Amino acid sequence: MVYGKKRPFLLGLVLLLVAACGQPAATQVPAQLPTAVVALSTPVVQPPAAPSAAPAATLPPAPTVVPSPTVAQSWRFVVLGDTRTEGLNPPDVTYAIVKQAAAAQPAIVLAVGDLINALSTPDEVRQQWQNWRAAVAPLGQAATTTPWLLPTPGNHDVQSGDWATGLLTEAFPELPANGPPGLERRAYSVDYGGVRFVSLDSEQRTQMHLLDDAQLAWLEAQLRDNPGHAAIVFSHDPAYPVGPHVGSSLDVYPKARDRLWALLKQYGAVYFAGHEHLYNHQIVDGAHQIIAGTSGSFVYGGFGGEFYHYVVGEVSANAITFVVYDQNGQERDRFTVP
Repeated sequence: MVYGKKRPFLLGLVLLLVAACGQPAATQVPAQLPTAVVALSTPVVQPPAAPSAAPAATLPPAPTVVPSPTVAQSWRFVVLGDTRTEGLNPPDVTYAIVKQAAAAQPAIVLAVGDLINALSTPDEVRQQWQNWRAAVAPLGQAATTTPWLLPTPGNHDVQSGDWATGLLTEAFPELPANGPPGLERRAYSVDYGGVRFVSLDSEQRTQMHLLDDAQLAWLEAQLRDNPGHAAIVFSHDPAYPVGPHVGSSLDVYPKARDRLWALLKQYGAVYFAGHEHLYNHQIVDGAHQIIAGTSGSFVYGGFGGEFYHYVVGEVSANAITFVVYDQNGQERDRFTVP
């Protein structure tokens, strides 16, 4: 069985139900989930013309390097999916997941966008970010470095207007400004314990779902000049969506998406995304995509992976083992990437 495969004859009905109800699905998922291995195929969505952008003339500053364990020591990081605040605060399930995930004592925490559901005024959005940071603070108890909390922008984080993007970066002043010009603290890279973590901004309001030439040129430099060799790239949009966001993810611009994927494959990087409120792991043309899509937002039904979750990555000298847990702490999937 291929995990995460759509059910075409139910797809239209499911999409109507998701839009109308927005309720968690009750479908049971096996404790261990097989990984889907898929080959690339010709996109069926006709893309709009991608806005052109010239690569930056000079490279940005080097990635932030924080004190870290030696490669002989194992250590852990946690990945949270969409949490989407309910009003000013995260939903209750997010607090439960944070409590469970804190037991892993992560050194680094990735948050793959849609962390808040931005309200309509700057004062409200500032309060949402303050409350969100307080909610996830227990995950930093074992962290000995700054930054340890690495968010990437989601569409609901910046939906209220151009000013909301500024409030996102204002909320995380510790993030490095080493990304492409104009994307500082939204696209950035951080080195820790032999792993380079690279955030990409797929939610620029003038070109949603597009990783433009400048950002991809910057990414290539981060992957090529990487002394630790291992790399985790993360953004909000999946490159290969499996649920209701087919046609509203990186697949909107297949040429740019394919260039991203060629880089990930060439340098052996793993890609994390959110956006779709489900869990899914695919190996596409030899590169791993993990959709860690809900650590709080309502669960999409009918596409597989229908449970709240978080991911723990355990880094050893020669591999990273990924373990997926639900909100009750039950293991739901496990795989290792050399």
